[in-house]
Order: sequence, then C-alpha cells, then structure tokens
Amino acid sequence: MADPSDKFDEVRRAWIARRQGWSLIQRRRAEQLGRRVRARQRDTVAAVPDPHDDTSLPPLILRVAKSPTSHVELVAVAVLAVCVPMGWLAGVALKTVLVNLIPATLRAFPTAALLWSGAALGLPIIALYDPAPTMGQMLVVPWLCAQVAAAPVVAGVYGIAEGWLAIPGSEQWWPLTPPERTLTAEDAAEILGPYEITGPPVVEPRPLPEHGERMPRW
Repeated sequence: MADPSDKFDEVRRAWIARRQGWSLIQRRRAEQLGRRVRARQRDTVAAVPDPHDDTSLPPLILRVAKSPTSHVELVAVAVLAVCVPMGWLAGVALKTVLVNLIPATLRAFPTAALLWSGAALGLPIIALYDPAPTMGQMLVVPWLCAQVAAAPVVAGVYGIAEGWLAIPGSEQWWPLTPPERTLTAEDAAEILGPYEITGPPVVEPRPLPEHGERMPRW
C-alpha cells in the first residue's frame, strides 16, 4: 500500500542510494522508499512501473549473516541493543512522531536539534556524575542516564540514515513550515489579470473594404 502523503520519498531515496556504500541496511531503506514511490505512481498514472521491481532485502534479523557486511552490521546492532535498548526504542518513537509532523508542522527533519540535544543531555551527566559506593549503582545509574541522552541522538541518526539531509532545512534547529499566506485582493488581481468592464459590441466589427484610387473622368 502506498503512503498517502509523499514525504520527499524520491529525493530521500536518491540521496540514500548515492551514499549507501557497503551498507545493506541503507540499501534496504532505499529499496523501501523506491517501492513507495512506484506504488504512488501506479495509483496516479496509466504508464505504471513494473511491480516486479518492488523487491526489498529482508530485515537484518532475518538476513543470512554470511557476508562481512552482514557481520559488521549485526555486531553494531547487537552492541546498541545491549548498551542503549531503552534509548534506542525511545529514539525510534521520537523519530516517528517527528516524521508524522512533516510537512504540515515541520518542513524538514530537525536533525541539528536532536543531535545537539543529545550532546546537551550527555555532557552534564559525564561532568556531574558522582559514583556511588556500590558496584550496582556505579553501573546502573550511568546506564540509565545514557538511555536519556541516547534517545535524541538515535532519532537524529535515524533522520540522517533515512535521507532527510537531502531536504533543505534539515540542518536548521527547528524548521517549521511557514503559514499559508492569505490571498488578498491585490494578489488575486495580479493572478487573474485586470477586470474587463467593456461589454461585447452589438455588431461584430469587420474590416472596411479596400477601394481603389479615384481617377478623374475626362
């Protein structure tokens, strides 16, 4: 099924495809966006793309990890799942909420706001942390604090991975969608042109006949 709202899918797909490199995760993202674009095209135009092109790699957990690329991605995902599981889930939820605000409220993904927010949350935790005497508190408290700082960072990284940097405004702090401008009478006159007040003629105008030169009679 096609997403009813086009959230810059084609532009993001092209951005990811140019920068995916060896990553199969990024290749899967580009394929998913391409499927959404083609599904939307099949709903609106007669010359539809071939539906057999709508192939996509399986998710990482279902992928056969035989290639070095799959091994690297699997290890990276496993490390994140162990270190920041709650922060990861919160970041994905935050990313989903922000994407749903585009383009009605936001005109781009606030990548800068998310990454700097994660840094602003992480630095005080590192600077002000006072380790407790027990081993459990020494490990659990920093781990819980890391979940809070990781949530906006994960959301920002997902925004970069999903190609939102291709959209102008994603580097800004909070790229709000400008309000619709009210159409004034002057704007309407400029768009529609001047109002013609001259009515139609009673008799249709016709060109005068061309007469020859008058010659004197001898």
